[in-house]
Amino acid sequence: MMAPMVPFPIRLASAGLLAAAALIARPAPAQAATTPTYAAGYSAGWWAQLGVTNAIEVAATGGSGVTIGVVDTGVVATQADVTGRVATTSSCAAVAFTCSKGYTDDNGHGTATAAIAAGAVTSTGAGMAGLAPKATIVAEKSLNVSGSGTDADVANGIIKATNAGARIINLSLTYLPTNAIVSAINYAAAKGTVLVFAGGNSATVLNGGGSTNGLTTAALTHLAFTGSVTSANKLSSFSNTPGAGYAIAGTTRTSYASLWLMAPGENIVAPGIQYGSNALAYWTGTSMAAPMVSGALALLEATWPVLYRNGTATAVLFASATDLGTKGVDATFGNGLMNLTTAFTPLGGLSVTQANGKSLPVTSLTGALVTGGALGSLGSISAQLASYTAFDGYQRNFTVNLSGLIAKQPVSASSITAALPAPTVTTSSTKFADGGSLTLAYTDAPRLDFMTRPQPLAPRDGYAGHDGWTLAYSRGGLTLATGQGFPGAASFAQALWGQGSGAAEAAGTLGVSTALTGLAQGGGFAALGTDLDGWLSRALGGARLALSWSGAPGADTVSRRDLLGGDWNPWRGPVLTGAGWDRQADAFAAGLSWDLTRGWSTSLSVSLLNERDGLLGSRYRGGGLLSLGDHNDSLSLGLATAVTLWDGGSLMLDASLARTGAADSAHGIIAGIGPLLARSYGLALSQRDAVTEGDSLTAAWRRPLRVVSGTASLLITSVDDQGYATTVPTRVSLRPDGAETDLALTYAAPLATGRWGQALTLNGSLEYRQDAGNIRGLTDQVARVGLNFRF
Repeated sequence: MMAPMVPFPIRLASAGLLAAAALIARPAPAQAATTPTYAAGYSAGWWAQLGVTNAIEVAATGGSGVTIGVVDTGVVATQADVTGRVATTSSCAAVAFTCSKGYTDDNGHGTATAAIAAGAVTSTGAGMAGLAPKATIVAEKSLNVSGSGTDADVANGIIKATNAGARIINLSLTYLPTNAIVSAINYAAAKGTVLVFAGGNSATVLNGGGSTNGLTTAALTHLAFTGSVTSANKLSSFSNTPGAGYAIAGTTRTSYASLWLMAPGENIVAPGIQYGSNALAYWTGTSMAAPMVSGALALLEATWPVLYRNGTATAVLFASATDLGTKGVDATFGNGLMNLTTAFTPLGGLSVTQANGKSLPVTSLTGALVTGGALGSLGSISAQLASYTAFDGYQRNFTVNLSGLIAKQPVSASSITAALPAPTVTTSSTKFADGGSLTLAYTDAPRLDFMTRPQPLAPRDGYAGHDGWTLAYSRGGLTLATGQGFPGAASFAQALWGQGSGAAEAAGTLGVSTALTGLAQGGGFAALGTDLDGWLSRALGGARLALSWSGAPGADTVSRRDLLGGDWNPWRGPVLTGAGWDRQADAFAAGLSWDLTRGWSTSLSVSLLNERDGLLGSRYRGGGLLSLGDHNDSLSLGLATAVTLWDGGSLMLDASLARTGAADSAHGIIAGIGPLLARSYGLALSQRDAVTEGDSLTAAWRRPLRVVSGTASLLITSVDDQGYATTVPTRVSLRPDGAETDLALTYAAPLATGRWGQALTLNGSLEYRQDAGNIRGLTDQVARVGLNFRF
């Protein structure tokens, strides 16, 4: 037969009431109290010492929904600081003695520890508050009126508290790892319950330096021990330390020190039922430090249920503790002083969930997208990103502001005025005996960065801060042009309407039918225009056909001037680095123009835009967080008509409609975009010989390219009450909040003519944009002056 088990005596881990602990008066409740959401009362000192703030309590709802088990001398359920929150499932867990009043406290220690863990101020500025003032308390009376009990009593208390739904069990008593206690610890840990033991008040090492054997792996992640510090964060004279012992589960050894936290344990105000039913008194001991850790765990698990499910709540407290003593985990202070401020901030870095299901660290994110005019500021996406869900290393969800990943033009919503020099264009022309002519034009353009300033009305868009050149040949009805840096849309307009015609100038200025072509420029371009012969031309009363290509340089394409400095030779072309001939966008256009009647012409054009890592002028990092598709194809149909109103006066009307196909993304937080529709329209009134012979004056009004319908599928992550995260694509409108309106007045006049045909021409413009870049409330006013040399 087996010998009967001998019970081991266990006592409270508190130094008890100090001799100088006088009764603390509690005033009568006041009416119409104006206190913070969670009042600290007499606990304000140690709340501040542990980094507890009202914001943390609000975020954690005071620990609401979490049950804290108190295995102790019982609890007085009617005591003012815990009243209304002691569960009816509380009971007497003692097996070695009889509880004459059930779980009711007849010592005072249990009520004090319960209040430190989960007490609440019930009157204005009076009373004390625990760390989790809205948590539920389940009391399991395992120690008698003198604060004594056996390991069997405590083990049964642990098991009963676990069965009653306690997520955290506070044990402010001697840690004595007998077989019964170890078995109960393993039982509770298997159900996800964390056990917090007081370290002891013998000024020695935990468990006499002995290790704890027989634990499960789960128990190692569900155990915490606490020591006491003074209000100055010095080791209390009576406090035990972790020493060099280990908690052992099979071959896994975890030091007591790595499971150890420090918390205030001296002169803690808590209920002192010895002095009266609602009296308060000063308490000292590691028994007071332990329930602070228990309350903190309740706050964490209430805020992030995933910590309970994963068994990582204690790990968060250990990782966020303020180091004391020897750097790192040590045998005196363990992990250090518990720090709730740090515990409620991200640990281990933040990450977001991508479309491919993988995580991307937020710390690696930089400005990922530069908005373009057609999409405005992407306000709907920015609004979602302003409160986006990210996760730290413990799978805790935090709200982060990622709206800064969308780069907007850095100008205020108030009006701005800028006087910008127009490019100085130098032109050289050669005429041939057969009537053909060859023209070379080049410019050293002002460096206007499209990423840092809104682009006003074309043709200023076309220069885009690049040195440019163009070579054009014309003969009869044939027009050929090629170059770099000049607006390719303007060359297409010349090819479509005829070199040097008023309609070509107006169409190039408006840039409506060629809106897509205008999104692929700054790099090379080529255009061909020719008069048509045959039945089609005869049927239309004269017709022209135009074809063009233009490209926008990629990030690896730079000019030789950028690399080498000094003079730039346009015949050398671009120098390419990295990926080589990398273009960010290509545009192809075809158009047909014809005369309806004398003085009245019209055109029909089709444009195709292919963008890499871009959408209608917006640019983003390939494979980055904010990707609107790796490749996007847009198709537009443009219709324009030009009417001669009087001698030298003409009117052009121009409109286009563009469609961008749907695209999916396997990376980033945008799963794809739906089909987009965009439109642009405008008119220009021109007068030749307006002031002097040979000059031209043009007034233009335009609504540039703007998305009018279409959505993006933005991945939105939500976390339910159980801590489970769900990420689903949510349709977000890509329609801008503003509708840009442009007004421009341009004037060109000859200044001088040389003996051999040289000419100097003055060019100037005034431009105004309302809702610039399709951003509501943003205005842009620009004045430009430039010169054209021809020789």
